[in-house]
Amino acid sequence: MKPTRPKYVLEFFYTSFPERDKAEWYKWEFLRRNKQYRADYKKFEDSFGAWLRRKGYWYEYNKRPKWSPSDEKYFYTAIAPVIVRLCVKWGVGDLHPPQRKFKKIRQGEFREDRPSGPATGFRPELNWDFRLIKELWGMGFTGTGGNARRYGHLVLLEFDLIWPKRDLLHFAKRVLVRAQENYRDELREQGMRFPMGRHRFEDYDTHLRIWDLEHSGKTVKEISRMVFPSDHADSVLQKVRDHLKSAKRFISGSYKEIR
Repeated sequence: MKPTRPKYVLEFFYTSFPERDKAEWYKWEFLRRNKQYRADYKKFEDSFGAWLRRKGYWYEYNKRPKWSPSDEKYFYTAIAPVIVRLCVKWGVGDLHPPQRKFKKIRQGEFREDRPSGPATGFRPELNWDFRLIKELWGMGFTGTGGNARRYGHLVLLEFDLIWPKRDLLHFAKRVLVRAQENYRDELREQGMRFPMGRHRFEDYDTHLRIWDLEHSGKTVKEISRMVFPSDHADSVLQKVRDHLKSAKRFISGSYKEIR
């Protein structure tokens, strides 16, 4: 009979935090005031605005009508290359109109659902290089720094190396704390125990050595003289028995708790 596969919850962490949201917001506020950016966007609108207003803008997934195959072909052969060129020029992940505004995250706020944010928060290749995006998705990445996914006891974190080191460490710490708490709850629901703390590896060595000596025919007294020759005689026998008890516990199944 094929063994039942453990049922683990796949959890996706939306782990944006105010420092990064504010950085994206400020970058966009400065960029949208740039005269050359505004001129570039106006030129783009002069060329394709009428078609986009009629057919729907590419980023309005929930509003625009479904594009026909000919619409898709026209967009990706005529419009998309211009968008990509401008995105690369300005170092943004998408082309937003200068008049577009986004909510500024205030001190003490925490945005968990990550609504649409400024395109200054990610690079053009993570939105327009479809081969790269497909490769990232295949590895389990979303292509957006500041996200993490947990698969059972494993966590995949996406770091954005543009961020300051302080923010990267803050992100990692917060995700790992939350992921471990979530995994602990999941194990508890399955009737399993989450291991707490860690024994010294030297203790494990002693457990194993004493177990092997006992199973080779040595008495507790003989083992005590071999393993703890300098210890006080009154306490060393109990110490050997404690190590044997621990060894038996780990051998019987608690080895799973070692981490």
